[in-house]
Amino acid sequence: MKELKKELKISPSLREQEKISYASDVINVPEGGIDCNEGCNPYGFPPALEEAMADFDIKRFGPYPHSHAIYDGLREYWKGYSDIEPENVLLADGSISALYVIFGLFQAPGAVVLGNAPTFSDAEMAARMLGMEWRAVALNPDRNYRFDPDAFVEQITDDVTMIYIDNPNNPTGQVINLYAIEKILDRALEVGAGVVIDEAYGDFMPNQNSAMTLTEEYPNLIMVRTMSKAFGLAGLRVGYIIAGKPIIRYMKKLRDPYMVSEFAREMAGKALMYPYHFWNNMLDFAKMKREIREALKKAGHLSMAETDDMVSIFVLYHDDPAVDLQKVFWENKVLCVSGADFAGMERNFVRIRLPKMEDFPILLEAVQRIHNGDSDKNKNPQG
Repeated sequence: MKELKKELKISPSLREQEKISYASDVINVPEGGIDCNEGCNPYGFPPALEEAMADFDIKRFGPYPHSHAIYDGLREYWKGYSDIEPENVLLADGSISALYVIFGLFQAPGAVVLGNAPTFSDAEMAARMLGMEWRAVALNPDRNYRFDPDAFVEQITDDVTMIYIDNPNNPTGQVINLYAIEKILDRALEVGAGVVIDEAYGDFMPNQNSAMTLTEEYPNLIMVRTMSKAFGLAGLRVGYIIAGKPIIRYMKKLRDPYMVSEFAREMAGKALMYPYHFWNNMLDFAKMKREIREALKKAGHLSMAETDDMVSIFVLYHDDPAVDLQKVFWENKVLCVSGADFAGMERNFVRIRLPKMEDFPILLEAVQRIHNGDSDKNKNPQG
């Protein structure tokens, strides 16, 4: 390979910023163990889609994608909550891709993004790698990491360009009520800040608590969702942005119009017709989470951060800050996400995505062993 005479003029923010993310195309599930790491639905997609997938005409892969099935599905899914039109929607390859488009919309010298800590790591990384300043309002451990809307609103100053909130929160799985979201939106209107509500896990909460119900009222609101979580279609890579038509028009200047394939548009549209598929999954998740909470009532080493029973993810933390909790769980046959992958948490934290009910005994036994001190502790050598 020829030698560069001068260094490539790569963005300084990319050169200087180390990317922190738990997302990976390689997973290492312990032998005989279970995957509680990735935020997909362990029960998979609605069974009714299998026939639709088998019947899909492969000749449709030839032309560019133009299917409106997903727009029809969204209109049906949100009927009674918002009268969305295709002009209010921007498709993306999952919610991560959507976030890069949104952050690009507000990217400018001196741009400031306000978010939580902990929150979805890739959102913070997107802001930083685009050269934006990221400010975080820490969830208070004295409140068991419960979101405090008043503390957050206090930090919305005149220099804030945009606000990022994930609801339900990733990693804790707690649901922020709509009243709190409205307080943030109202304050953001005063300072001219855009508000991104990332509802990647939003299908695990009632539709009436979604920011979708506010999209016709707030011109500064941008809502993001994905088909990867509750709908069990992470491999299709389908996400969508809902916002006012002027904002969507700006975003279309940044985005590839053919980002989501014909097959993905068609299958996502059909999946939206079967929301009751994951309602039963949510009941299983609630039962499992309550059993874990019950196991933690006796004195021990683990605690559960604020979370909502119906949401598939939650955070556990160990009372010894030197414990590498992800490693301890792995040795107890459970793969989960290290707290070190989230700002505001350390190695003695983990994020766990609940498994299928049939695999739950492995997780519950691991939680009980670690909580009771029956499992070998692995100290972080840096302590």
